[in-house]
Amino acid sequence: MVASDSAEASQIGADVLKGGGNAFDAAIATSLALAVARPQSTGLGGGGFLLAYIAHDEAFVALDFRESAPAAASTERYDAAHRRNPGGPSPSVYGGDAIGVPGQVAGLAEISRRFGTRPWVELIRPAAELARRGITVDGALLEARDELLKDVGRWPELAQRYAGLLEWLSPGGSAPRVGERLKNPDLARGLLLLAEMGPGAFYDGPLAEAIVRAAAAAGGSLTADDLRHYRVRYREPIRFSYAGCEIVTMPPPSSGGVCMAEVCNILAAARQGGGIDGRHDAAHLLLEALKHAFADRARYLGDADFADVPVQRLTSRAHAEALARTIRRERTQAPERYGTTAPTSGPAASPPDDRGTSHLCVVDRWGNVVALTETINGTLGSLVVAEPFGILLNNQMDDFVTRPGTPNLFGLVQGEANVVAPGKRPLSSMSPTIVLRDGRPVLVLGAAGGPRIITAVLQVMLATLDGTPLEQAMAAPRLHHQWQPDLVFHDGPLPDDLRLDLERRGHRFSDERRTASVNAIMILPDGTLLGASDPRRFGRPVGVP
Repeated sequence: MVASDSAEASQIGADVLKGGGNAFDAAIATSLALAVARPQSTGLGGGGFLLAYIAHDEAFVALDFRESAPAAASTERYDAAHRRNPGGPSPSVYGGDAIGVPGQVAGLAEISRRFGTRPWVELIRPAAELARRGITVDGALLEARDELLKDVGRWPELAQRYAGLLEWLSPGGSAPRVGERLKNPDLARGLLLLAEMGPGAFYDGPLAEAIVRAAAAAGGSLTADDLRHYRVRYREPIRFSYAGCEIVTMPPPSSGGVCMAEVCNILAAARQGGGIDGRHDAAHLLLEALKHAFADRARYLGDADFADVPVQRLTSRAHAEALARTIRRERTQAPERYGTTAPTSGPAASPPDDRGTSHLCVVDRWGNVVALTETINGTLGSLVVAEPFGILLNNQMDDFVTRPGTPNLFGLVQGEANVVAPGKRPLSSMSPTIVLRDGRPVLVLGAAGGPRIITAVLQVMLATLDGTPLEQAMAAPRLHHQWQPDLVFHDGPLPDDLRLDLERRGHRFSDERRTASVNAIMILPDGTLLGASDPRRFGRPVGVP
């Protein structure tokens, strides 16, 4: 079974399984199809994380193919860009300086080399054909187009700089209609070249040359050497226990694993102390635990290859027990009670909807399980396209601290461990996760949605562990708090009594509706697979008879 953010991509992955490929083959084919079907979210110009369970070895693998900073990246470069154009489009969000060294192709190539069984070219061709034939336009693409038009309305210079992308999304000046086919012949050309020449063409060949040209033309510093020197990284997964299960998830530069472990440990410690009575107390406790976890995220987390990240301490029960003792059952507290102080260069912003990330899950007949989250960061990434190959490049540099004290695109306040540096990988919220019961996988899930990834994956996981059916857990309203801004966000109607009770305890609500999009597969004891794609978005799971 395959569950992803696109029915067309899920079907392509399921066809690979039906043809005898394993979960890794299907994940590669689905990922490449998502590059076509969800260009606003993911693609060859991005990066990601893979977490997988290898059934034969009863072992886990965590692969980091996150983008990295170019050799010329520095806080001084971004400060200078802001001074040249104060009030203009952020240089870490739009244009050449927003682009990190893409890891997506290197990651998929490594997955194929180590774990795949089907030829590379065979896995690319369906995506190339989809790009040639055209994707079916749906609400997801139109939402991304609308978001771009809002940006253009705010900064008209974007219309001239990125006219080609605007024209593709608005052929003839009009929005395509739902159900129409939207072709991408340039991306089809790029995919076929990648199939013919292999992944090396992306890092030292014609695709690399096109990427460097596009970045330079948009004012960026990305060089051919940056691409040639990119390497994937194997990481040690984070593992922790909760409710009789073992949860396996991604370590730094993902912040998801640390945050989820910290929250679950705080919940367990607080409940051991008693006094938790009903859903009102449970919701308050969840919000307090999230505030602690996101405060620690801001203070401590970053690329562990560059910073001393205290993963063991942050995920320990002792740390959680100490934090649980500070929680007041009847009242929330000021942000400084949870960790670092508020930003010094302006208030934290409300996190926008993130359409720049995608997640897929695969389970095959042999019991292999794959969770793969991938991203170009913000919706439509940097807006820079490497022509004539249709490769939309990421704006991952905004996930770094590029201007100390200033929140990023998602309103996240971050610390010294995540300050930009050459070769460094930015902190991420991507949280591919696998849950084990009695040593066997029972649930695989992940999400898109910026920092809401963490809270969405966590709440769907907690609900299913508590016995809620997967589709019901997926559809339920979710709460989100990321410490700064000091606001509770929610993505659906909350019961009036719950909101009133939380407000009585001092929680302040934002009524901006922002969403995360979860995809998951549950594995029942008899081997039956139950897939679910978030009803807030446009995905669909596809099974194989």
